[in-house]
Amino acid sequence: MGGAAQEMIRRGWALAAVFLTTACVSYAASPSPERVRLPELEGPYTLPSEMCGGYFIVDGWLNGTGPWPLLLDSGAGRTVLDPTVREAAGIRWRADSLRIGEFEAFRFGAGELEMTALSSALGREIVGILGHPVFAGVLMTWDPKNRAILLERGELDRGMDGVFPARDDSRPWVGSVIGGDTLWVLIDTGSSRGLTLRNPERLDYLSPLTPTGARERFDGTHLVTSGRLATDARIGPLVVATPVVNNSVSVDLVGQEILEYARITFDQRNDLIRFERVNGDPSMLIPSPPVRSSGYAVRPGPSGAEVIHLFDGLAPEGIEVGDVIVSVNGVRWTERGCPGARPSDGDTPPTVEIQRGDSIFIRTIPVHILHGPPGGDRF
Repeated sequence: MGGAAQEMIRRGWALAAVFLTTACVSYAASPSPERVRLPELEGPYTLPSEMCGGYFIVDGWLNGTGPWPLLLDSGAGRTVLDPTVREAAGIRWRADSLRIGEFEAFRFGAGELEMTALSSALGREIVGILGHPVFAGVLMTWDPKNRAILLERGELDRGMDGVFPARDDSRPWVGSVIGGDTLWVLIDTGSSRGLTLRNPERLDYLSPLTPTGARERFDGTHLVTSGRLATDARIGPLVVATPVVNNSVSVDLVGQEILEYARITFDQRNDLIRFERVNGDPSMLIPSPPVRSSGYAVRPGPSGAEVIHLFDGLAPEGIEVGDVIVSVNGVRWTERGCPGARPSDGDTPPTVEIQRGDSIFIRTIPVHILHGPPGGDRF
């Protein structure tokens, strides 16, 4: 999902260490200003949406059919829809229209992707991912602190505070400095993690890269290694204190754990991004939280989460590859809903119900806190 599921994504489900990231392939087709419609307002239009963990989900009408639950993802260069939705809406390679509240977009590309696994990882049904280019004809602001997506006409001024050039692409990339390297990093609201890099082993670490979990992507489940960088990182104007770095499957990206400290406006037509700090002084360092790991990785399914890997030195006793987690703290997998806030380090270890063949048993799972900031929690 650009990233998408992420760590059952942020509460007791984090114990299963599955992260959603939905970043998809790039795609050039995007609605121009003439192919979008906004209501006439004095200020920005607030797009009707709900938050599921750190993700924004909207009810969209495609070619007059719906409403369909669709996930917004700046890391997705193309819209993708479940085959059932494409068939119901009569979409082959292009959607003729999309309506979300009073916002409308017309004639944009739409690919196909089966959404069952991503829905299962998220804990809430989605039937499609709206790619970043759908909103290319308007200014789009992500405001996670106020749980809002804002749309308006106009363009950014290159001379404004916090405005940075973006790479010319269907997805938003910003110049960054990480471990002494200068590189383009994707602003990926579809990733629940912080900083994720393609070649993290080349950098210096305060705590070394170790296996910690898994992520659920549009192309399957992938194991994750994480470590805490020895130096601060700058992503556009955002400076992150000795960030935790995760290995990437495809591109260098930054996700929700860091982006939640900023209000971000995308001007796709002019390849500009504006960053506004929402918590504290703009000059303050952004903290990077430690990693919570249960010691195993899972693959989400419609009725439970299958254990697919055990991590040396961290795996709890009594858990085997092939076990299926069917509930956590008494909440059934099929009933858990959207994740809540990120759990604190002091949370009580979760109790999981596990199915192994025809047997059902209960285990209390210790949660390991890894890659903490130097000197403890200094933020």
